[in-house]
Amino acid sequence: MTGRFELVDHTGDLGVRVFGESLARLFEQAAEALTFILTDPETIRLKESRRLLLEAKTDEELLVTWLNELVYLFETKGLLFKTYDVLSVHDHHLDALAQGEPYAEGRHPIKTAVKAATYHQLKIENRQGVWTTQVIFDL
Repeated sequence: MTGRFELVDHTGDLGVRVFGESLARLFEQAAEALTFILTDPETIRLKESRRLLLEAKTDEELLVTWLNELVYLFETKGLLFKTYDVLSVHDHHLDALAQGEPYAEGRHPIKTAVKAATYHQLKIENRQGVWTTQVIFDL
C-alpha cells in the first residue's frame, strides 16, 4: 500500500483500491494514484495550476470523468499533476485544483501508459466513516 491507495492486479489492466476520510479526499487520492501509475510524482514540480469543474449523474461517473479528464490533459496538453485539492464534491459536481507542470522527457519517466479509467467493478462506498473505491485503468 502506498499512502491511501494500493495497486491491484487485474488481467490486462491495472486496478487501484483507494481510501479517504471524505469523498473529496477519496477523489484526491484516486488522482494521486493515477499520477503514481503514470510517473514518479517526486519528479513533478508545481509550476502550473488547473481548475477543473466537472459534473456527472452519479458519484461513480464523476470519479471516472475526473480521472479521465486528468488522462486527457496529459495526452493532449502534456500536463502532469502532483497535487490535487478538491474544493468541493457534492450533488455529482466537482470543483478541484490540480497543480503540476508539462511533461519533460528525461525528467518524467513514464512508468505505465494509461488509456482511461473504466466503470468495471466501480462502486464508491462509505463504511464506518471511511470512503473506499476500486478503479480499473485500461492500459
